[in-house]
Amino acid sequence: MAEVVFLSNTNIQVASGKAAGNGVKVSKLFSAPLPEGAVLNGVVMDQDMVTTTIKSLWHENKLPKSEVTLIINSPQLRANHVDAPIQSDKKTTEYIRRETADSDYGRFQKPSTGWYLVSKDNKTKTQKVIYETAETEFVNKYVDIFEKAGLKLKAIHNGVQLATEFFAKASVRKTVIYMILDGKSLVTIFFAEGKYYYDSTSRVFAEPGTPEFAREIYASISSIRQFMSAQRLEVTVKDILFAGLTQPQMTSLSNDILNIDSQIDISVVQPPSGTSISGGAVGFPFYIYPIAGLRKIDEKLSILKASKQTEIKAADKSGLRKLIVPAIVVFGILGLAYAGLTILNGNKKAELKKIQDYNNSPEVISQIAEYEEMYRNMSEIGGIQGGADLLNDYIASYPVPDSSINRRILTAAAMHDVDVTFKSYSSSTGIFNITASSPEVDDINMFISDLMEMDIFEDVDYTGYVLRSDGSAWEINVVCILAPGEPAEAAEEVN
Repeated sequence: MAEVVFLSNTNIQVASGKAAGNGVKVSKLFSAPLPEGAVLNGVVMDQDMVTTTIKSLWHENKLPKSEVTLIINSPQLRANHVDAPIQSDKKTTEYIRRETADSDYGRFQKPSTGWYLVSKDNKTKTQKVIYETAETEFVNKYVDIFEKAGLKLKAIHNGVQLATEFFAKASVRKTVIYMILDGKSLVTIFFAEGKYYYDSTSRVFAEPGTPEFAREIYASISSIRQFMSAQRLEVTVKDILFAGLTQPQMTSLSNDILNIDSQIDISVVQPPSGTSISGGAVGFPFYIYPIAGLRKIDEKLSILKASKQTEIKAADKSGLRKLIVPAIVVFGILGLAYAGLTILNGNKKAELKKIQDYNNSPEVISQIAEYEEMYRNMSEIGGIQGGADLLNDYIASYPVPDSSINRRILTAAAMHDVDVTFKSYSSSTGIFNITASSPEVDDINMFISDLMEMDIFEDVDYTGYVLRSDGSAWEINVVCILAPGEPAEAAEEVN
């Protein structure tokens, strides 16, 4: 029996159960509200509040204190999948480290990366791997919270990625969109003919059950249709499976969506085959993340173990430097500092008296009053200007693709002897769809790493290593999404 905890912005959810074949067997489901502001996007803002809430929930429900898995959705815990050549676990770990070293994951100061195996394809000699990266301090904070609550963490995983794998089997040969609402956060996962293509997280502003809420949901559906058009996917999406709404809210949403687009069929998501829940499936749409965490995960390197390895390496480097500092140098510095501070203290006392006399003069007091009045006026003007600047930032944030993008992609490809074929490019969405090929897999990996490092792209995703029938080269599909901001400046740098 295992316990899986999902930590959202508003509450803590717990699924108690175990893996059963390719599915899960859930025995109990619990939840407790989190104090407002205790957690924000998976980042703990008040450690004591979170610790107390977890400890109380465990005590009230008399849950086991070991074998606890934590599920969170946060930009601080990034997950991605990669189709890697089949090789030993050690070589795969090294392969993933090369994947993350020069990519956007390099923004972490002390990163820890774990990974688990999803599947192997002996025919193409590739394996599908999920790797998760987070700041070591971020991981250690959660370990500390659970230790103070009297619990031992076994693993930490990204919830969106687990939910995607959870629904993959139920989506075989289907074109379907899954939508999971957690508070104000909406996660969208898209499968086309059984193949995973896309997931995104957005914020919902309208209240469920209102027409405005339905329009926001339909806007998310429309964005996926634009993605399908950019990818030239000749499929029709009409099935939307929704989670996180009550039955009255679902009825209202379904009716409102039908009024907008009669081709859309929206319904409550059901447990995938092999999922058994004690007491019935009524709670499933509200506990998807912790239930998905009960599945059997072939974890090769946990992010908890990776964080310990990172800490040991950092301690070894810093500890050695500290031991070789001679004590005599320390005492010498202290002596010089004491003499200097004694002289400085006398000078500062004289300066302090001079400053106090100046500050208490009638002329200075009058100037301060004038300054405060000017400051109040400037604050009002600043508020108006700030609103105008914010509006300008929103307008400027839309991507503006130009012809320099192709040149940057081709330049990066030439550096690694990679052939690039441009399959599609949408100027309205900024999405590029290209095929990269090379006899060497590592050349393709280095090319993709260069793309990830470019600030002109918001995201670079790739999938499907395929060996050509004649064995001459490897091929992979790459999707580049243009970053918001001012790409025109990037274009000038290329020229």
